[in-house]
Amino acid sequence: MILAVRDTERGRQVAAQLPGETRVVEVDLASLESVRRAAGELTGVGGGDAEGRAGGLAGEKADGEVEQIDVLVNNAGAISPRRCETADGFEMLLGVNVLGPFLLTNLLLPLVRRRVVIVASNAHKRGSFDVDDPHCRRRRWTPAAAYSQSKLGDMLWGLALDQRLRDGRAEAAAAGVDVQLTHPGWAATGISNATGNAAIDRVVTGVCSLFAQPAAQAALTTMFAATRPLPPCSYTGPDAMQHLRGMPTLIGRSAEASDPAIAERFWEFAAAETATD
Repeated sequence: MILAVRDTERGRQVAAQLPGETRVVEVDLASLESVRRAAGELTGVGGGDAEGRAGGLAGEKADGEVEQIDVLVNNAGAISPRRCETADGFEMLLGVNVLGPFLLTNLLLPLVRRRVVIVASNAHKRGSFDVDDPHCRRRRWTPAAAYSQSKLGDMLWGLALDQRLRDGRAEAAAAGVDVQLTHPGWAATGISNATGNAAIDRVVTGVCSLFAQPAAQAALTTMFAATRPLPPCSYTGPDAMQHLRGMPTLIGRSAEASDPAIAERFWEFAAAETATD
């Protein structure tokens, strides 16, 4: 198990609780330089040594052979009460939720031999991708609109990547690698505490504890997407409360998130922003 994390101390704490071999790699998705450095550690091309390595599941072995990744899970999610930018000048939510993972996946794809999982959200249904001002430099920014746009970006990126894997424009470590998209539902995690007001955050936490599903339950959709035999580029989520909680099942997505032409335009945008294809 490889944990690619921003906070390596917390990553090591989690790794210590996991069975089998683990490895902690530092990556800040708000910095393309950090993403490239982390990918270099895993591919054996540049980069330094990963932290907390115990055997390692990817990267360069002692004999120089590069190991491979069975399933790559893109699980990052950020929310912010105010507009801010990444180290590369991207709107933060678009940068962390999509562009950083997009670059990391493209760089690691030659190691992947089974599946790429992208954790999206049903918030994508309220989003639209503004090709003229994706980073909200001129139009009004709100947390909800920026988050929804970023999650629509995840859906479009996944659709475009799956098509590339099937038509040969993208190559993984093995034939038949597919992409799966997933929505965790309403999860009682720290991402909800993003108002910037401690008192309001406590209220949000209280509401979440009553109605949201525990993080372990929410993670079932990701495990389902990572391990079950599914049609290429399926979208899974909870089966109850309008897909806010429950057991994993196949669910529907928006018309925009299903449009190959829009997905292709988004891919071209992301490839240009990250200088990778």
